[in-house]
Amino acid sequence: MEFNILNQSPILDGHSVVESLGHTVELAQLADTLGYKRYFVSEHHNMENLIGTAPEVLVAHLINHTKNINIGAGGVMLSHHNPFHVAEQFQLISHLAPNRVDLGVGKAPGGTPLSTAALQHELRTNIDSFNDRFLSLKSYVEGTHENNRTLKISADTESSKPDLFLLGGSSSSAQFAAENKVNFIFAHFIKNDETLLKEVSAVYKKSYPDGKFIAALSVLAAETEEEKKAAAEENQVYSLKFKDGKTLRVTTENQVNDYIRNTEEKIEVEKSSWI
Repeated sequence: MEFNILNQSPILDGHSVVESLGHTVELAQLADTLGYKRYFVSEHHNMENLIGTAPEVLVAHLINHTKNINIGAGGVMLSHHNPFHVAEQFQLISHLAPNRVDLGVGKAPGGTPLSTAALQHELRTNIDSFNDRFLSLKSYVEGTHENNRTLKISADTESSKPDLFLLGGSSSSAQFAAENKVNFIFAHFIKNDETLLKEVSAVYKKSYPDGKFIAALSVLAAETEEEKKAAAEENQVYSLKFKDGKTLRVTTENQVNDYIRNTEEKIEVEKSSWI
């Protein structure tokens, strides 16, 4: 069994942004030393306690500070980005570190309504659906897109390519990944529903048994039982559920209020623990 780490680059209490980014690097180096297979970084915007706004930057930086471990985005929030440019970025990073780069892609906004509006204000109103954008990205990475003889993400796309992963939290997302023969990362930590995990993994493996299925779990490590209890109490999380079925987790009441204040959409809020 392979073990991986997803680090959302949190800003810990009493630590600066620079120190917190240093922790992201230190954990990657430790994971590399311990033999973990992959180290993913996330994309969040306008979050008061998460600093990872640009996974492509962090991935490139971490590649230069590790030796063997795969470094990847877990993931790029494709609704904010041009699929061709994302393919270019991660192909270029793959040239710098052949066979060590993973490109995970998700559909969540990864931030507040204000940040989403700022990120997307220049996009056309009839923007393609997430599924269509993902398929465009896949075709660019694989070189199967229209005009592939004259439109290229790199002069060399054969010697090394980023491994592509779809991030999702439902059976439909798993089915979409399986039908298009891409790896899948199930966001188990969002709902912590063991029954759903079994259902999603079965759907994926039935349609694409050769694909790589990764379950992203919430993990809390502590030296003592007392520290564990204290950390669990501090790590409360709010799940925001939107009408379209999307779910976002934030860690403070201020973030919840920001969402509610800056959108007319009805949002269900549920408070729970990370673990």
